[in-house]
Amino acid sequence: MVGGTYNLEPPLVALVAGLTISNLVGLPRWCNAGFRVEFYIKLGIVLLGATLPLTLIVWAGPIALLQASIVSIATFLVIYQVSVRLGLDRRLAATLGAGGAVCGVSAAIAVSSAVGAKKEHAPIAITVVIVWAIVMIFALPLASRALQLPAGVSGAWIGSSEFADAAGFAAAQTYGDLAAHGVVPGTADQSIWAFTLMKVVGRDVWIGIWAFVLALIATTRWERSESGAEPRLAEIWWRFPKFVLGFLAASVIVTALTAGYSLADFNKIVNPAFVAPIKDLRTWAFIFCFLTIGLTTRFRELAAAGAKPLVAFSSGVAVNVVLGFVLSALVFASHWAALGH
Repeated sequence: MVGGTYNLEPPLVALVAGLTISNLVGLPRWCNAGFRVEFYIKLGIVLLGATLPLTLIVWAGPIALLQASIVSIATFLVIYQVSVRLGLDRRLAATLGAGGAVCGVSAAIAVSSAVGAKKEHAPIAITVVIVWAIVMIFALPLASRALQLPAGVSGAWIGSSEFADAAGFAAAQTYGDLAAHGVVPGTADQSIWAFTLMKVVGRDVWIGIWAFVLALIATTRWERSESGAEPRLAEIWWRFPKFVLGFLAASVIVTALTAGYSLADFNKIVNPAFVAPIKDLRTWAFIFCFLTIGLTTRFRELAAAGAKPLVAFSSGVAVNVVLGFVLSALVFASHWAALGH
């Protein structure tokens, strides 16, 4: 690409390295227990909360929150409905839906725990999410450039359509580089800001909502219809992923510590001095998380699931990308194009 290069985020490089070692070199199965995928993802999610004070939700404004909500709900419902119609287990359908609707790997792990999914469900969803996340790193900036979208509009589209924070940031940064070189309208900051508002603030905060709602549905409806036993409300608490509470607690603490700052002061003072070091720790947590996901993912084993999970998730991708474009480039185009001005 003229004036810009594709920049793969460290977690994605770690993922590729892990997949290469696992599938080409091979590792003994007994190694899996020591990789602790869930530990790293839980730590990363809690640290994510520490970088998202609740005031950011207010600063994001109603348009960003509205667009993020529309995309999250629509994507989940499409993936879930298609999965069920294809005959997939409802728990796998919910795990796939959350992976597409919220923050990819994190949401897949959280929701698989919340609905009592089978052991193999989360790895299936994670693999499908990662495949599409990598495709979007290249596809979205190329499409945006071909359409000459303003940087803010493209950032919002990427935030609406990507499935992983690291992959989305790489795509938004790539398009921002094009804007910085005058290849496309807008500024590099607009691309990053719009992506952050849509994906990191708007969609990622849904992880707790989906986990709670689906834990409630799985406990009171699915399992009741399967076993005939009366649901126990305590089961919802035991099923709910506790690290989501850590995410919320970290966000509340940071909100209290930064309550006196305006958005400008937050970006100028709090971000570099306080949030940036936490983001570095979060990046390392996700690097180890993606590396261990790669080391424990064997494509031969996942092939047993067949093409149905990929087909179901891809239906959500189609809706996600089209809906994200319509909202970003047509309905709310003036808002995203003028972001920061």
